[in-house]
Amino acid sequence: MKEKLRSFFYGRNGMDSLSSTLSWGSIILMLVSGFIRITLLRSTLYYLSLMGLIYAYYRVFSRNLSKRQAENYAFLSWKNQCRQRWQQRKTHRFYRCPKCKTVLRVPKGKGKISITCRSCGEKFVKKT
Repeated sequence: MKEKLRSFFYGRNGMDSLSSTLSWGSIILMLVSGFIRITLLRSTLYYLSLMGLIYAYYRVFSRNLSKRQAENYAFLSWKNQCRQRWQQRKTHRFYRCPKCKTVLRVPKGKGKISITCRSCGEKFVKKT
């Protein structure tokens, strides 16, 4: 039996970080939808959580490894970027360049400063 299961999962993606996050998020969303009294909202949340679970299992059983790994890599880089921003929230401010939309990081507590975009050279003034 163990060998049959091993041969079934050979060449498949398996449970990665994105699939795990999708599964847990869907389960939590499903539990929350059980406590909501508004019928339309409850059914919307339930079906959204069901779609999340279906997609998570689709990712687990998928044989297209390169595509699933690229999706997981993009998720992990986004997660690390959010974690870095959260850790630096007390010492730095983040602004978007009005011209090219590049995210710029400047130190907090400097008053009004002129920020120069490192990508396009646009200058703008913001309070930190």
